[in-house]
Amino acid sequence: MANVNSNLVFIMANTKSKEVIVKITAEQLDSHGYHIFLNTKLDGKTCRFLIDTGASHSVIDKKYFEKNFGNKNLKTIKQATTGLHSSTTESYFGKIKEWKIGSLSIKNYTIAAVDLGHVNLTYGSIGKRKIHGILGSDILFKYKMRIDYGKQQLSF
Repeated sequence: MANVNSNLVFIMANTKSKEVIVKITAEQLDSHGYHIFLNTKLDGKTCRFLIDTGASHSVIDKKYFEKNFGNKNLKTIKQATTGLHSSTTESYFGKIKEWKIGSLSIKNYTIAAVDLGHVNLTYGSIGKRKIHGILGSDILFKYKMRIDYGKQQLSF
C-alpha cells in the first residue's frame, strides 16, 4: 500500500509543472545527414537556431548581434575558443535581456558571439536558410530538453 501512495504523490508532483513543447524542423543536408533547427526569440526578434548537442555553449552570430543589439553591447575578452572548423584568440559576449524558447523565458542571458559566416556560406551553397545562432548543450542540459525526431519537437 505504501508503494501506491508514494507513486501517487510522485505523479501529482509532476503534473504541477507543464511540459513545454517546441516545434523543430529536421532538414536533410545530403543523402545521409540532417540538421535540426528551431525558431526562438531574442528580445522579441525571431531567430533561427541550429540545435547542436555537441556544442558546449550556445552562441549567436557576431554580425547578427552587432546589427540587432549594437556593437557597444559586446564585451571582448582575451580567451581562446575553439569550435568545429574554427578557433580564435578573442571571445565576444553579449547580454540578451530575454531569450524565449517556446514559453520558456530566460532572462539576462550572456551569450557568446562568434562568426557563423562559414556555416551560413555552407548552408547557402546547398539551398538552406541561414542561422542566427546555435543552441548548445548548456541550455539543452540545464532545462533537460529532449529531442523527438519522429514528432519533430523539442520538449522539456
